[in-house]
Amino acid sequence: MPDLIEEQTELLQKDDTIYSYKVILFNDDYNTFDHVEDCLMKICHLSWLKAKKVAMEAHKKGKAICYTGSLEECETVAEKLASENLTVTVAN
Repeated sequence: MPDLIEEQTELLQKDDTIYSYKVILFNDDYNTFDHVEDCLMKICHLSWLKAKKVAMEAHKKGKAICYTGSLEECETVAEKLASENLTVTVAN
């Protein structure tokens, strides 16, 4: 039985690492809060309140996590945000 538990634990850990990528939004001096919030709602599928919180965190702290998912999902989201002139990166 310990082997089955170890296998399940290993599978869960692998699953965690698959979806452990993040899109990080950086503060900038040229995008308006409204534009950033609109992009976060449209592209990251955040609620209005969550988009406001993420935008404010990026403004105050210089950066904020705006999306988490697989590498492919994060790269797609980052490309879309970048096409809206937002400064983002994908991190693990």
